[in-house]
Amino acid sequence: MEGRLMNRAVKLCLAGSLVLAILGLPALSLGPETAGAQACVPSTSPVTDPYPGIMAAASNFETGTLDGFGVSTSGTGNASASPGPSHSGNCAALLHTTAAPGSLARLTVGLAAGATEAYADGWFNIAAEGVEGNNVPYFRFFSRGVRVMDVFRQNISHELVLRTSSPAGFAYTTLRQDVPTDSWHRLVMHVVPNGPGTTVQIWWDGRSVFAGTVSISAATVDTLQLGSEHDQQMGDIYIDDVIVNSSTGTPAPVPGPLPVPKVDPSKRFDDFRGDGQATMLAAGTAAVRSGRRRLR
Repeated sequence: MEGRLMNRAVKLCLAGSLVLAILGLPALSLGPETAGAQACVPSTSPVTDPYPGIMAAASNFETGTLDGFGVSTSGTGNASASPGPSHSGNCAALLHTTAAPGSLARLTVGLAAGATEAYADGWFNIAAEGVEGNNVPYFRFFSRGVRVMDVFRQNISHELVLRTSSPAGFAYTTLRQDVPTDSWHRLVMHVVPNGPGTTVQIWWDGRSVFAGTVSISAATVDTLQLGSEHDQQMGDIYIDDVIVNSSTGTPAPVPGPLPVPKVDPSKRFDDFRGDGQATMLAAGTAAVRSGRRRLR
């Protein structure tokens, strides 16, 4: 009797599935169905380096690793390269930190010894807002362990800010009034350190937003950092298509054009696909605010 009832139940299920198929409706599932993330593609062409000097790091993270970068994490902090939100390809680096004590996640790049010029280029997506009175960093330049210049997104106010450090204190320059979360933006910095005569140019999404002279406490830079500098600097930062170069040679002028990859000579003359940004960008203006304030 039980066998006949079981056979009847099976036949009813099969009949129901056939009806659903005829009507074009999805069949019922006995459990949740999850879509797998697309895998990294190691065969993807590497990022093209248009900058002068010696390449310190360059990655689109399609290898699924953070090779080429120094990695430092602690506490609840985590640094990884894996499938997920990305600017190009399927993968990007993710730096995750929380407000918990000891939470750190950062990548570092060593520059040429005695570097008197550096370029840093990358795409960033800040996916999580940090805590009030704090910020989420993009690029930070150091000299002998001292931070001399950085660009960050201030929490709550959402400003994009350039900060410089000199014996006189900190100077802050607002570059953009509002940077939304969950969106990709390109930041390029050209830094020529020279103490109080340091020159810097910054491009944001292909436009020059700062070009001029600032004062810092060093004549060279030796390290570039991405991610949290201290614990409890909460944020989720996706990073992609990073290029870092440095040089001890004669630096390019500031302001100047944003270097772009050379045109492929195999393409037709009228084929402009993939040529990148326009070569000359107008220097932006920014209001400088000097003094100390609650920014970490």
